[in-house]
Amino acid sequence: MAEGDEKFLEILGVLAEDVRFRILSLIASRGEITAKDILSEFDFTQPTLSHHMACLTEAGLVNVERRGRFAYYSVNNETIELVSSGIASLKSVPEKRIKEKEPSSDEAAKLKKGKKKKKKDKNKKKKKD
Repeated sequence: MAEGDEKFLEILGVLAEDVRFRILSLIASRGEITAKDILSEFDFTQPTLSHHMACLTEAGLVNVERRGRFAYYSVNNETIELVSSGIASLKSVPEKRIKEKEPSSDEAAKLKKGKKKKKKDKNKKKKKD
């Protein structure tokens, strides 16, 4: 596994926790937000929020900027782009290749007739027995 893959999987693991995903969504919707404002949206304690924020910042999903007594959180767009491109790379086979493998309508009709013929042959064998 490549080093970049490990980081990608770590980030996905952090995002898999629904509370963290909802916190990240809240931060993204506000642009920048303090811990106090995040706490007002959730029903958990400050130590629990600190734990989730530590996970989000260590994974690089959230930036933190301290101004005086307050910490302001914002989404790290570079990491979000990394996750987005990693997910996008999982898209299935391009349509052109899929179409090349699909049988034409004539071939599909022949395949269908072949299956029907096999069923008829099996039925004939059963009647003979």
